[in-house]
Amino acid sequence: MKNITEEQLDFKTFERRIFEIMCMIACELMRQYLEWRDLAIMALRDKEEYKMESIRVTTVKTLMGEVSFNRRYYKRRSGGYVFLLDEAMGLDSAYGLVSENLAEQIVIECTEKSFRKAAGSVCNLTGQTISAMGAWGVLQKFGKEIGRQEERLRELDTNGSTGHLGNISTPVLMNEYDDVWLAIQKETREKKGTAAIAVESPPKEGTEKTPEKKPKKSKKKPIHVGIAYTGWEQAKDGRYGTKDKIAYASFGSPSAFTSSFETLLRHRFDMDGVERRITNGDGESWIRTAAEENDSVLQLNPYHRSKAIIKAVRGKEDRNRLFEAIAEKDVGKVLDITYELYSGTTEEKALKRIGDLYNYFSNNSDIFLTWQERGMELPEPAEGVSYRSMGVQESSNCSLITLRMKHRRGSWSENGADNMGRILCIRNTIGLDAILGPLPEPPGAEPWLEPLSAAKTPQYDGKGYGADWLYAEMPFEHAFRTNGREAIRGMFRMRPLSELTIK
Repeated sequence: MKNITEEQLDFKTFERRIFEIMCMIACELMRQYLEWRDLAIMALRDKEEYKMESIRVTTVKTLMGEVSFNRRYYKRRSGGYVFLLDEAMGLDSAYGLVSENLAEQIVIECTEKSFRKAAGSVCNLTGQTISAMGAWGVLQKFGKEIGRQEERLRELDTNGSTGHLGNISTPVLMNEYDDVWLAIQKETREKKGTAAIAVESPPKEGTEKTPEKKPKKSKKKPIHVGIAYTGWEQAKDGRYGTKDKIAYASFGSPSAFTSSFETLLRHRFDMDGVERRITNGDGESWIRTAAEENDSVLQLNPYHRSKAIIKAVRGKEDRNRLFEAIAEKDVGKVLDITYELYSGTTEEKALKRIGDLYNYFSNNSDIFLTWQERGMELPEPAEGVSYRSMGVQESSNCSLITLRMKHRRGSWSENGADNMGRILCIRNTIGLDAILGPLPEPPGAEPWLEPLSAAKTPQYDGKGYGADWLYAEMPFEHAFRTNGREAIRGMFRMRPLSELTIK
């Protein structure tokens, strides 16, 4: 008699088959609903504005699998063509014919694993099949969408709109800046869109084949990383963690990076209520410039301070002398001990190490001590928030950027690193929904009215010509209110337009 279990499926295979069957059913239900919705839109549309041209087939990649369905193609009377179903259902997203749920799942997997492993996880956990390059493409589109949202925030700032400003109130804002050096890919394409293929030609007769050159190592370039938070809060297990943290990373110029970071800060915090800002950095010139622009107190990162001593000074006793001087908060003593070590060294390599240490400390002597070591008093924190020693940048870089982008021996293009960096930072702090949420739309242009001649300009309220003009809306009635716009509206409340004089 045969064992019954030998003729049956194991639970793992059974579970997978049931999952595939249910995904097929879900895809069919989605197809039926989409075609029914398209039929309803056709019946309810403005027939004079939209004329149906044809029915076309498309396929959307979803969590359950690929869904193919028919939808109608319309021609606008005002010009152009449109799929009304795509507009109604939001199918014309920035991710192409990939649903937003699937795109978010792919992005989450790519931020934790390599693109190849991420594609494998998506194939196993969903009813969809995707390649490593497909996962890479979705992540790039996702990152570009975040970039467009950043551009929209900058546009709102430039226009003076206030609808996007953050509502987290804090008297103190902590900032930390640093650079993470990443390997950058070499140019592998001669022209945009054309791959450069290396073809090996056979050697001529009587000549020897030239030896192949070893490939050069990838160049490295720093990606700027910034972190901001309101303080520290204690969890139930007794550990402290930063509160209201937001992070941002980007290549490019330091000025462009700091401008984008400040825009995100205004999107999250009520910056008008911040009384004091403290910036922690490694002494780089661009960090000094950023601290001066946002009027914050700059301090040298204690981690970089200690790391420089350990790297330059090999003797344990000499290191302890420097650390004791730092504990005494005596910057002059630190410089004197460093110069003494330099003068008492004859070895060439040691001279360079200690000389660099002296220059590093001397150039940053004005920011050498932390805000606690300077005895600085900060405004009273909010309830449940405390102020502690800064220096979370290194651990945050490790979890945000370094583990995924540096420690796996991979190299990046600048655009690819930009997209991955901003996704990693935003996803692990405020969340992708916080940055991809709806923003205020710019106010529509008001129609121009025919101006009245000087002879017809009324000087009193009454009937006749100009009645519609007298009861027109106040300026900026449906626009975002800024202080300047409120001042203009106030002038019109006090005196009519005909009595205002311009000098």
